[in-house]
Amino acid sequence: MLRSFDIFEKFPDSSTLWRSRVSGRFETERKIQELSEHSRNEFHAMDAFVKQPITPKRTPRPAARAASNG
Repeated sequence: MLRSFDIFEKFPDSSTLWRSRVSGRFETERKIQELSEHSRNEFHAMDAFVKQPITPKRTPRPAARAASNG
């Protein structure tokens, strides 16, 4: 049985917002990576049943592309 994790987004003012519940550690890390691609805020996950946080592997975000003049 896969464990469930709640994913939260942490904002600069230290407030948090629940974003998703995902089953399995691999899918949790994948979902955090997906969310991170669309936001500069931090994301973290917590085991939904025992309230234990996990820290997913973070990959560096790619540098912003310069707008091309065409």
